[in-house]
Amino acid sequence: MNFPDEPTIRIIYWFIDTAGIGSIIVGLITVGILTAVGLTLNWIRRGALADESEVYTHPTPALTHHQPD
Repeated sequence: MNFPDEPTIRIIYWFIDTAGIGSIIVGLITVGILTAVGLTLNWIRRGALADESEVYTHPTPALTHHQPD
């Protein structure tokens, strides 16, 4: 082990190096990332399906002086 000889680093290495605890930690990180990605995609999907009218609250100069080609 090429880590600094500190008790905190040794405890962290012991937790991660243990097959059971290390795999649980990696699994929790993976589940957290997949949940965040899933929730983000769901949020984007719900935003795309939202029934929003494209009405401006007040006309802007770009809208009032726009001539269709």
